[in-house]
Amino acid sequence: METESSQDEWSAFDPMSREYYDQANNRYTNESGQNLIVEAALPPKDEKEQRATRQAKYPYLVVPKSSPYVTEKMLINFFGRALIKEMEFRRLSRVYFVYFENIASLETAQQRVQRYPNLIKCITGRPQKEREITSDPVSSTEPMPTPGPAISATERTPVNRNREVPVSTGGQKHPEFFRPPLVTKEDYKSGSLLATNDPIQRYLNVKYEFALERHDIYKLKDETRIPQVVLHFRSGRTIPLSTVAVPEEDKTKSLLEDGVSKCVVCQNWTDTFCKLCKMPICDASCFADVAEQHKQACGKGEILNLDEKVGRKYPKPGLPPSGSKVRITAFEQTNVVYVRSADIQIDIAYYTVLTEVMMLGKDASKLQSTPVCGQIVLYKFEGHMSRAMVLNVVDTKDIYVVCIDFGSVEVTQLESLYECSSYLAGLACYPVAVKLRGVPRRFVGPNIREVMYELDQSLVFNIKYSSREYDISKGMQVVVMTEIDINRSLNRLFKTILTPVEPSVSDLGYKEDFLPYIPLRFGKNINVAVMDNTFLNCGFIYCTSIDLVYEVTKIQRDIQEYGEKIAKCAIYAPSINELCIAKYEGKWRRGLSVELIGDGYPSILFIDYGNIVPTHVTDIRPYPPQFIYPIMTTQLDLIGVPEKPTDDQIKWLDNNYPIGTVITCSEITFDEETNSYSTRIEKLKELLSLD
Repeated sequence: METESSQDEWSAFDPMSREYYDQANNRYTNESGQNLIVEAALPPKDEKEQRATRQAKYPYLVVPKSSPYVTEKMLINFFGRALIKEMEFRRLSRVYFVYFENIASLETAQQRVQRYPNLIKCITGRPQKEREITSDPVSSTEPMPTPGPAISATERTPVNRNREVPVSTGGQKHPEFFRPPLVTKEDYKSGSLLATNDPIQRYLNVKYEFALERHDIYKLKDETRIPQVVLHFRSGRTIPLSTVAVPEEDKTKSLLEDGVSKCVVCQNWTDTFCKLCKMPICDASCFADVAEQHKQACGKGEILNLDEKVGRKYPKPGLPPSGSKVRITAFEQTNVVYVRSADIQIDIAYYTVLTEVMMLGKDASKLQSTPVCGQIVLYKFEGHMSRAMVLNVVDTKDIYVVCIDFGSVEVTQLESLYECSSYLAGLACYPVAVKLRGVPRRFVGPNIREVMYELDQSLVFNIKYSSREYDISKGMQVVVMTEIDINRSLNRLFKTILTPVEPSVSDLGYKEDFLPYIPLRFGKNINVAVMDNTFLNCGFIYCTSIDLVYEVTKIQRDIQEYGEKIAKCAIYAPSINELCIAKYEGKWRRGLSVELIGDGYPSILFIDYGNIVPTHVTDIRPYPPQFIYPIMTTQLDLIGVPEKPTDDQIKWLDNNYPIGTVITCSEITFDEETNSYSTRIEKLKELLSLD
C-alpha cells in the first residue's frame, strides 16, 4: 500500500512542464526590445499567374523526371546554359519546365532531344496568346483553353528568301548522260568477226568501269611490294613488269647450264632427257606422240622429223567444275570477275600462251589501218605484249579493247596495236567471266578498287556454283568464291565494302576537301557539258569535261540507293561547308551546306551539278565516308557577259547554253592566283548587239 501511494504522489511531478507554461520564463524580445520571432516568407501571391506569365512570354519544354539521373544540372549540361532562360520543377507532377529565350533556342534544344531520344523525353509548349491576367478565380464551368499545336522540326514553314548566298532560280532537272554501249547486237550480225570470235555474245554486256584511272587521281603503280618489279594497276588487272632487263640469250644460257632444255614436242622447258640420245621430253604424254620416231632415231645422232600433227598441246579451256581452285586474272565490274583454273596443267599452259605471245609479238608489225569490231590484235603496254580483241573504235586515240588472256577492258591508241598472226589468234584462251552472287553492281570507287588490285593471281580461291544459276542474259555463271588460305568469302567482302554506312549524327561531318577533285581541262577547242546555267546573271556556268559526264551519272545510282534504303536519319542540318546527301526533284544527290539562317532550309550546293537550293532538313542525310567519289564539276566564268545583263541577254544565253548540252569552248584558261577557269566564246559577242 505504501508503494502505491508513493507512485501516485510522484506521477504529478513534471518540472519541465511547469517551466514551459510559466510565462515569466518565455521571452520573445531581447533586452533592447527587438522581436526575436522571425516570420516566414509568404508564398507568392498567385503562383499560377506568374507561371502563366512565363508560359505566355517564353517558349518552353516539359521534361518528365523519368529517372533519378534527370536533374537540373543534367538538363543544363544537356541543353546548354546559354539556351536556358529559366527552369522550374513541379514536385507533385514531377516535371521540369525549361524556358528558352526564343524560338531559335527552342529549335536547337529540340534537335538535341531528337538526336539522343534515349536520354530524355519531353513535351513541347508554344508561347500562349497574350491575354489579360486577372486575380479572379476561374469558374468551374469555364472550359479549359485549347493548347496550341506542338512545334515540330518536320514542319515545313515558308522559306526565308533573305539570304546572303544567291540561290538558283527555277526547278530544272539535273542532266543525265549515258555512255553508248561498247558492243551492240548489230555488231553480231552474221559473218562478222565479233560473231565468229564471240559466239556466246559474252561481250554484248561488257562495261568499261575504270575511266577515272585516266585522270591521275588514283595510284596506278607500286614499286615497293615486290623487289625489282613494278606493279601497274590498270583497268582491273595487275601487270607485273620487271625493272631488270635480262637478254633472252642470257636466259637460255642460264637454263642450259642448269640442265634445262625445251621439249621437242611441246616446247616447254624441262630437265627430263633420254638417257641414250639426250633428247628432251617433258612427260609421258609428249613421249607417246614421238615414240616411233624416237625409236628409229635414238642413238644414231639423227634429228627427229616430226609430223605437223605433233606439237604443243593445251588443256581444254572453260570454267572449271564447282569446288575447283581458281585464280583471278582481272575484274570487269564490281560483280564480274575473270577466273582461270589453278590446276598445275592449266597454269603451265596459261603461262606458255603468254610467253608465246610475248616472244612472237616482238616481230609483229604495227597496224596501219583502223581495226574493226571483233578483230584480234596484239596490244602493247610498257613493252608487255598481249592478245586483245577490238570492241569499239571511237577514233584512233580512243580504241576499246578487251585483253582476252586476262579479261580487262582497256582504252588504247592505234599506235599501240600490232598485227596478230592466225597462229597466235588460235591459241587457247583460259580466263572465263563469272558473276559474284549477291554482290551489287556499283561504281568502282577507291575503296573497292584497292581491294581489287590486292587480289592478284598469287591468291587461290575455291569456286562453287550451280548450273541452275546461269545468267543467260549476261552469258555468265553465278558463283561464290572463297579464299582458301584464310577461308574468307570474296562475295561477302565485296558486299561489305560496297555497302555505305550511315554515320552517327554525333560524328563530325566531312568537309569539301575530303573528296578528290579532277580539274577542268584547259586549252583550245575543249568540249564541255553544261551541268547548270542558273547563275547566268552572275556570268558563269557549271560544266564537266565530256569524258567525265558519264561518271557523274554513274555515281548517282549509288547515292540514290543510300538515300532511299540505307540512311535512316529523319532530320539532319549540316554545318556550313559540310558535305551531305540531299534530295532535289525527288532524287538524292551529293550536296554541300553553304548557308544556315535558322528557318529549317539550309542552302545546299549540289556539287555534281552546281545549283544552290534551300532544302528542308527532312530532305538531308549525313554523308557516308565510303563515298570518296571525286568532284568533277567546275565553275566556268564567261568572259564578255555584262556585269548586269538584261533579261533579253540572259534569255539569249539560256537558249544557247541550255542545261545538258555539249558546247565547244574556243579556249579555256586557268588563273592560278584566283584558282578559277574562264572561257571566251565567240558567240558571246552577239550580246553587244542586244544592248
